[in-house]
Amino acid sequence: MFPSLQHNLKITTQLRMTPQLQQAVKLLQYNRAELVEFINSEILENPTLEEKPLDESSVEPVEGQTYTQNGDAQSLHSATAQSAEQPSDSEAVQSTQIDWNRVDLNDTTHRFQGVRPADDLPGYDQTLSRTETLTEHLVWQLRMLRLDDQVLKAAFELVHNLDEKGWFSEGVDGWNQFVAQSDYDASVLEQARHELLELDPVGVGALDLKECLSVQLRSLNLENSHAYTLVNEHLELLGSLDLRHVAKSVGISVEELDEAKAAISALEPRPGRAFMSDDLERNPFVTPDVRIYKEADEWVVHLNEDGMPRLRVSRFYQKAYEQGGLTKEEREYVVERLRRAEWVTKCIFQRQTTIRRVCESILRFQNEFFERGAKHLKPLVLRDVAEDIGAHESTVSRVTSNKYAETPQGLLPLKYFFSARLAGSSGSGDVSAEAVRQRISGMIKTEDVSKPFSDAQIVKLLKSEGIEIARRTVAKYREQLLIPAAGKRRIRR
Repeated sequence: MFPSLQHNLKITTQLRMTPQLQQAVKLLQYNRAELVEFINSEILENPTLEEKPLDESSVEPVEGQTYTQNGDAQSLHSATAQSAEQPSDSEAVQSTQIDWNRVDLNDTTHRFQGVRPADDLPGYDQTLSRTETLTEHLVWQLRMLRLDDQVLKAAFELVHNLDEKGWFSEGVDGWNQFVAQSDYDASVLEQARHELLELDPVGVGALDLKECLSVQLRSLNLENSHAYTLVNEHLELLGSLDLRHVAKSVGISVEELDEAKAAISALEPRPGRAFMSDDLERNPFVTPDVRIYKEADEWVVHLNEDGMPRLRVSRFYQKAYEQGGLTKEEREYVVERLRRAEWVTKCIFQRQTTIRRVCESILRFQNEFFERGAKHLKPLVLRDVAEDIGAHESTVSRVTSNKYAETPQGLLPLKYFFSARLAGSSGSGDVSAEAVRQRISGMIKTEDVSKPFSDAQIVKLLKSEGIEIARRTVAKYREQLLIPAAGKRRIRR
């Protein structure tokens, strides 16, 4: 056959997402912190959007000021009529219809939940703070000491070689190399390091874990204690659960060993933890996106909008558009920015509404959990919630990603409420995988530490409660709970 050119017609259907639709989908997946960051970036980029102060009084706006919507909102008219009176060179401008009420998040249609009163919020001066670093904290203390100039300068240099844990960054080998390459004498550097060890937090500047814990025990006047002996001579035995062997090695009784381990557990192996730059490490707390609580015998879903910026449209740009006198480029720019403002507020409102609907659906499905605890968590999948609220599974998945709910049972990720289904014995009904995990955890917590339950024994106990489960599934759930096997949980006294 010879090559030839042919014309073929083919009809296909493709789904294409516009940039705005892609941003709207991404906005739905944002958690509370990311949403606040997105709103603040929009305020910076879009001059027609402004943040409304909480304590602003409804004063009649003057030229150049921003507009605050109040009871006379009906006095505002659509820009359509204004555009009809003024000829435009752009078809986009001629077809523009801007509903000012839709752009303002504080109107009766697009309204966030009520924010906290200004009296409940911290004062402005209390928010002007910066977290002190470990280096700054140590330098401040060193300046308060009466040290030789050489020792003080050496101490300043050592401070800048500490890692976030508060230890010397390179350990013992790094310290020896640092001393060999330093311009200061070894005795000066060692004196400077010992001065650091006594500063707050105690143990900072240590070369390893043993020295860090020993310094803290000395500061508590426990040099002659069994805890001090255990740290300095038998530190590798601290993790052993064979208490009789450890006690025999140290030469003390099991009861004395328990007291020594209790004293050691109260120490801080990372003295610089309070100054770590990692927010999750320094302050492992999460701001909830949703609060679910009981009010007057009725469960309530409340979106956490404390500190959320409240948006409004700039009256200056609104009046400039309505009064005319703008060039073609200026009108197109204002229209484009106002359309963006309307889209942003609409997406935020839809996001908040969808989150509330999903949480209310979860509340209906998991009512027993909120009333009685984690052992009563029911099997639930994304499809159940999607069918309940009339949305797609992907929408429910995005809503529940990276978001947390504050409940009477604790601060939980929204994904926590979705759990696989495990078959129960005849007549007992299905149970959720999370409920089984909680049962396994409860069994292990109450077991005899000298004779811990094996996975096979846990299977029999669960079967007696009407839960059919395989041994390998028990092992998987136990590992997910970070619980070691029975042999490693056994404590020999």
